[in-house]
Formats: sequence, C-alpha cells, structure tokens
Amino acid sequence: MTSDVIHGIMQEQKMEQEIQGKIIEFSMLEQENQKIEQQLQMIEQQFLNLQVLKANFDEIESHNGELLASLGSGVFLRSELKDSKMVLINVGSGVVVEKSCEDARKILARQISKLEQVKKEVESIAGKNFEMMIKLESDIRSIVGKAQGLGTKED
Repeated sequence: MTSDVIHGIMQEQKMEQEIQGKIIEFSMLEQENQKIEQQLQMIEQQFLNLQVLKANFDEIESHNGELLASLGSGVFLRSELKDSKMVLINVGSGVVVEKSCEDARKILARQISKLEQVKKEVESIAGKNFEMMIKLESDIRSIVGKAQGLGTKED
C-alpha cells in the first residue's frame, strides 16, 4: 500500500467517526426536544386550567343561590354559595388557607405570569436545540460530501 492510500483510509475513518459523533449529538438533541415538547404540552394544560379557574372566579362572584359543585369524574353536588368573597386555597402539603377573592386573583395572576415566563424559557431552549440540529445536519452533509469526493478520487 502506498502512503497516499493509507492516508486516504485514515481520512475516511476520521470522517466516519466525526459523522457518527454528530449523528449521536443530533439524536440526543432530538430526544431532548421531544421531552421539551412534552413539557410544553404540560405547561399549556396548566395554563388552560388557570384560565378556567380565572373564568370561574368571574362567574362565582356574580352568582347567587344554588350551583353545581364538581366532585370529579362528571359527578356533581347541588350546593348553595354562602360566601362568594372568600375562598380556600391549597398552598401545598395539604395546608389550606382562607383568602379573599381579590387576593386569590392576585395569586392566580402571579401563577399565570410565572407559567408564561417558564413557557418562553422552554420555547427558547427548544429553538436553540433546533438551530443546533440544523447546523449538525449541515455539518453531516458537508462531511459526507467530502467523503464521497475522497472515494471518487481513489477509483
């Protein structure tokens, strides 16, 4: 074997390793973006739940008399609203505190704001990953093109 042939084989092996590394990196980014997509769906669901809660506040404050209280799974209980000015809020670990509707609305507004901020941050990460994936794809195509050029020179 001549030194040119050996050098060509070594270059091809180096390019193959580089391609494999970039494909692995691309695959990892793709998996990460799938997880991010799931996170965005969960964030969107939380956002919708908070919007429903906000609408329920509007409805309850102007409501008098009997209403249906959901027990879950499509089961309702007829109940009467005694005080539409105060609500009970779960603050975590099974602890419930009484708050005015005004305070509850402020808490809800902060939660919505924080959720929107988190959504923007997660979308930004997804966008950066997507840009890196595009660059990796371009790099892979470039390396493959060079490798094909080497292969035709030896023929």
